[in-house]
Amino acid sequence: MQINSSHKSPNFSGRNNTVIDTIIIHHTGGNDGAKTVKWFCMKDSSVSAHYVIDRDGTVYQLVPDNKSAWHAGKSWLPDAEIKSGSVNNRSIGIELVNKGDGQTIFPPEQMESLRELVIELKSKYPIAYVLGHKEVAPGRKDDPADNFDWSFVR
Repeated sequence: MQINSSHKSPNFSGRNNTVIDTIIIHHTGGNDGAKTVKWFCMKDSSVSAHYVIDRDGTVYQLVPDNKSAWHAGKSWLPDAEIKSGSVNNRSIGIELVNKGDGQTIFPPEQMESLRELVIELKSKYPIAYVLGHKEVAPGRKDDPADNFDWSFVR
């Protein structure tokens, strides 16, 4: 799998030696990958993700794995005893370019790139969770859309 790492986001922080054990899947809310990458690479956006996967399957890495991207906001793992904080420090954020309306398909090329990326990340880190943003921020987020096929990553 080819990863385009020519775009860099300034929106990240250190992980403080936290083990990466979670992957969080998002949708972008739009179908324009170039605009998404540009937005995540703007300091003023104050958001980022480690990876963006465009509709044609192109994978962009915007934040190095060893840094904490700003993708999950106020969030927690479903089995967490304390329901506050953020899973950013322990997770890799993957954004799928998709309108997120539940009608826009996640193209096969995109899903295959996602599958390959998740397999690669699982080989590098002790991944215990592959979750949607809506699972770590229930009531606040709804991504990925309901037509996302979880069988590609779980």
